[in-house]
Amino acid sequence: MKKIYIIPGWQESSKYKIYQTLAMLAKKKGYDVLFYDVDWNKPLSKQIFSVQKNSVIIGFSLGAVLAHLIAQKYKCRKLILASMTPLRSFKDIKLKNELVNLLGQSFIEDISKKLHSKHCALNQVIIYGDREGEQGDVIIPHAGHRLNRQYNKEIINLL
Repeated sequence: MKKIYIIPGWQESSKYKIYQTLAMLAKKKGYDVLFYDVDWNKPLSKQIFSVQKNSVIIGFSLGAVLAHLIAQKYKCRKLILASMTPLRSFKDIKLKNELVNLLGQSFIEDISKKLHSKHCALNQVIIYGDREGEQGDVIIPHAGHRLNRQYNKEIINLL
């Protein structure tokens, strides 16, 4: 059976209705849905888990950062990064300091050391809301940095 891993964003949970709706839609397309709720008190690099090579990994915001870290180590069929905290945020001093204030120095340093642009996913799609001002493969109209029905619809279309 096809597997899809869903990783919610910072301080979010797979129990949130929008993630449950995404899971239901993926199941209708024949996917076995697995959630991973991030422990935000632990470094992301310590939370990397193995995935099947024919699977899809979806991450939202900082959850997309973990999804990317997983794809750096494990092959997967598709990597969907929704509203991912941009890679430049971990390099640009001002942006990095904002993240440090929010998440702590050691959490951000862990990501900065481990996160690279290359990964093992066969296909990658980056999605942003048009209000985020970021460039991506798919831009969701009238959306910001929040998973919503439009995001879910686009994700399901990408499967």
